[in-house]
Amino acid sequence: EVTRNIDGGSLDAKADEVVRISARPDWGRYRLDVESPDADGPATSVLFDAGWYVEASTTETPDALEIALDKESYAAGETAKLKVSPRFAGEMLVAIGADRLYRTINVSVPEGGTEVEIPVDEAWGAGAYVTATLFRPGSERESRMPARAIGTTWLKMEPGKRELQVSLDLPEKVRPDTILNIPVEVADAAGEEAYVTLAAVDVGILNLTRFTPPDPVDWYFGQRKLGLEIRDIYGRLIDGSQGAFGKLRTGGDGPGESSQGSPPTEKLLALYSGVVRLDGNGKAEIAFELPQFNGTARVMAVAWTKQAVGHANGDVIIRDPVVLSASLPRVLAPGDQARTIIEIHNTDGPAGNYQLSMSGTDLVTVGSVQPEIELAAGERKVLDLPLAANRSGTGEMTFAITLDGEKMADVTRVVKVRPATLPVSNRMEIPLAANGGTIRLDGELLAQSIPEGASVSVNISRRAGFDVPALLTRLDRYPYGCAEQTTSRAMPLLYLSEFETPASLVEGEDIAKRVNGAIERVLSYQASGGSFGLWGPGDGDLWLDSYVTDFLTRAVEKGYTVPEQAMKLAVQNLQNTLAYTSDLAESGNEIAYALYVLARNRRASVSDLRYYADERINDFATPLARAHLAAALALYNEIERANRTFSSALSLAQDPAAVNLARSDYGSSLRDGAAMLVLASETRPAAPQVADMMELVASEVGKRSYTSTQEDAWLLLAARAAQEGNKAIRLEVNGNATSGAYVNRLQGSDLASGPLNIANQTGEPLTAVVTTLASPRDPLPAGGDGFEITRTFYNLDGTEADLNAVRQNQRFVVVMEINELNSWPSRVLVSDLLPGGFEIDNPRLVKSAELEGFDWLGEVETAHSEFRDDRFVSAFNRSSGDDRSFAIAYVVRAVTPGTYTLPAASVEDMYRPQFSARTATGFLQISKAE
Repeated sequence: EVTRNIDGGSLDAKADEVVRISARPDWGRYRLDVESPDADGPATSVLFDAGWYVEASTTETPDALEIALDKESYAAGETAKLKVSPRFAGEMLVAIGADRLYRTINVSVPEGGTEVEIPVDEAWGAGAYVTATLFRPGSERESRMPARAIGTTWLKMEPGKRELQVSLDLPEKVRPDTILNIPVEVADAAGEEAYVTLAAVDVGILNLTRFTPPDPVDWYFGQRKLGLEIRDIYGRLIDGSQGAFGKLRTGGDGPGESSQGSPPTEKLLALYSGVVRLDGNGKAEIAFELPQFNGTARVMAVAWTKQAVGHANGDVIIRDPVVLSASLPRVLAPGDQARTIIEIHNTDGPAGNYQLSMSGTDLVTVGSVQPEIELAAGERKVLDLPLAANRSGTGEMTFAITLDGEKMADVTRVVKVRPATLPVSNRMEIPLAANGGTIRLDGELLAQSIPEGASVSVNISRRAGFDVPALLTRLDRYPYGCAEQTTSRAMPLLYLSEFETPASLVEGEDIAKRVNGAIERVLSYQASGGSFGLWGPGDGDLWLDSYVTDFLTRAVEKGYTVPEQAMKLAVQNLQNTLAYTSDLAESGNEIAYALYVLARNRRASVSDLRYYADERINDFATPLARAHLAAALALYNEIERANRTFSSALSLAQDPAAVNLARSDYGSSLRDGAAMLVLASETRPAAPQVADMMELVASEVGKRSYTSTQEDAWLLLAARAAQEGNKAIRLEVNGNATSGAYVNRLQGSDLASGPLNIANQTGEPLTAVVTTLASPRDPLPAGGDGFEITRTFYNLDGTEADLNAVRQNQRFVVVMEINELNSWPSRVLVSDLLPGGFEIDNPRLVKSAELEGFDWLGEVETAHSEFRDDRFVSAFNRSSGDDRSFAIAYVVRAVTPGTYTLPAASVEDMYRPQFSARTATGFLQISKAE
């Protein structure tokens, strides 16, 4: 480009006045320079465009053609004028199109440029792309090659009558805990069938999520993606000596990280009206019941008829005359001593002596306040009160301020007090003699545990090893949610109606809602090719793909809705992967499971199943792989061959030498046995090996102190086959006669209020299995098996921190060093519970190059990280060749002064839970900032 001096002059300007410069420039891009006559005086410049605007970045290469339209938008029937500013003369082809080509125009373009008139057609809908291609023959002076330049711009069409004019009559300010009535009017909808939706959301939430108000006009009539392809052979003729170097405009993705919080400490403002039909005049009045909230709400309306759409939005201030806020630590542990900050701002109330009161949960105790607080108009006061955590639980604390008996404001905060130790499971088998054997369960059962939040499961049945209530409890309480864990929690719920178990054993939401939530979650982990990742799309394997697709298949069979396209992709992914996976020594477990799932969808190759069962069965290294082949054959009515294959699976499971801890299919001998029992009992007719498999599983359960989510899920499914004979059981429970198996789940508080007495009135002995899941009163010492873990707090300069002398707002780097003592492939989970008073400062991992003094930290690839309000969690996929020692670090900030328990950090192998380790529990002292 060539810059030319167009005009100039001088002017006198004073420091406190505005000076105007007037000019009538032609179309083009200009720069205005203003400078002092003094050599060292001030100077400035500004760039601007006159006429039609062309984005500068579109002309960085010599093959770009500058084109611009004379208006931002056009109505149908108008004529658009296209300004062309070429770098050479030539012949130009103008093409108008969007998803298809509408028309073309041929124009001769002189060196000075030209204008092209384009009639605007209503058939273009939202608009069309105008693409201009300018050609010239080769020039000996400028180049030995022919030249081509191309430019594209969007011609926007005005929606016209297809856009509705929506208006909201919003008040400037309202009080919380009142009814907000919002009149809505659509000017062009009188006499038509018209509808509107209205939402009112906290502006703070919208800003955090970068949410923009819905705009259906832009959605339907905004710029579309260019659906035409431009093909030529010009790439062979490009003059490589011209143009600028290309720039990479995209970056690489990082490992999966998420910031997850505990339940919100205050009510969120997010209100929605649903679909509301307007009256014959195009009007409606919608009422929202406002919660306790101080801030600004954005009200967003979307309206539509059969022919048009529209929208409107506006802001409403929601505020009490006196704004009251209370700040509590996000999490506490019993015995913690903290502070709560209460802020009172008299924004619109009269001056006077106000009274502050507190009510609500007894989980915490707040220090007393003075009877009256004098506030002038507009005055703000801050109260700093002591706060003591008494016991575990989640509750609410309400703070209210009144003036002469009239409530001026109140605010409710959620209080979360969590044990400083993670729950520990303890299983006991208690024999009950025939005809009168008794068991008594009372508060002594949890004498060494924290009763709040504790769960006690009781199971008395013929097969007490299949402990349904305890299995449900462990799956319910599991705090993390990868694709496998989500599937394991949900799949047994599909069959809960088949258990001799009341549905009330499943805590929380109804079963259908939980299953649907699990379906949505695992589908969010699905990649475009149909595979499923463990923590997100892209990091999975064939066994996981088969497991999730198995769950989705069973869900469809039980009447749940799975999107057809997602299900189709999942099944096709198994077929495609099997097409190039044939190494049974490496992938036999995965191949067998994929074939079974395909058979369940009637998509497996029967000839492959027969070949594997007859000729290659010994190449499948696990009992479950052979059972999957057997079950797949049974689905194709190959009953004799299926039973023979089930026998092979059972024989392998009974061989102690076949146990392999180094496997990578999420499994174990217990998981294989339970899943094998499920498959054998689900075939029709049931396989003859079911009874022997049941004995095998019961024996394996007795050997385990810890179980994984895989083992728990398949044990629950297998328990359906272990219910035979329970109807003959006769018991007496707290004096009441019952028949059949007894399964129950109690809270710790239930036993504190009264004992549970059970007597066996059956003519044969029974076994009661009692399982507790509770946090111990006394923290467990540091230690473990299979891992070593240390946790150290450092100052930002790399020196070790003293946690007995922490100042408010001080930041620390938390470094956890882990050493895995086994060399097999593993899926490792590291968890670090935060103490009260600490909050994660920056939701990302610290790398060695980011802080001085931490160059020794090294780099480690995580599969997933979560930065929650009450803990830090990170997952790792470890291969057999990886370094068994690694470190991970994140940054915390001291927020609330006080004395707190410092919970232990822990590490575990998610699918070999007997291998885990933890640090010691400690204490933390935070002083107020100076």
